[in-house]
Amino acid sequence: MLKLGSKGCIPCQEQEEVLSELLPMYQNSASIMLIDIKEHPEFAATFGVRVIPDTCIIAGIEDGKYMYMRPDGSKSSERASARFLGAADKETLSQTLEKAIEFRSIEE
Repeated sequence: MLKLGSKGCIPCQEQEEVLSELLPMYQNSASIMLIDIKEHPEFAATFGVRVIPDTCIIAGIEDGKYMYMRPDGSKSSERASARFLGAADKETLSQTLEKAIEFRSIEE
């Protein structure tokens, strides 16, 4: 899971609180990365960030492209169709992350 945001952003702080609740649940099965785009603007450019927080779940890599998990359980190489803009709730993120973990276990 990748969250792009900024330390000074209140919705980003709210999203980090949710992610800190998810971290112990998934510490053995997923990585949760938080990137401050003010400190690392190259990530904002790479991922096309226009609104923060901008969170996505990367399910894997196919043909050199990231594959993103959508909330409905489908995957896409188009991040725009699979990202969460603003603070997303714990249940939605958890359910989508579970689908990504299941997808990865099938692929292995």
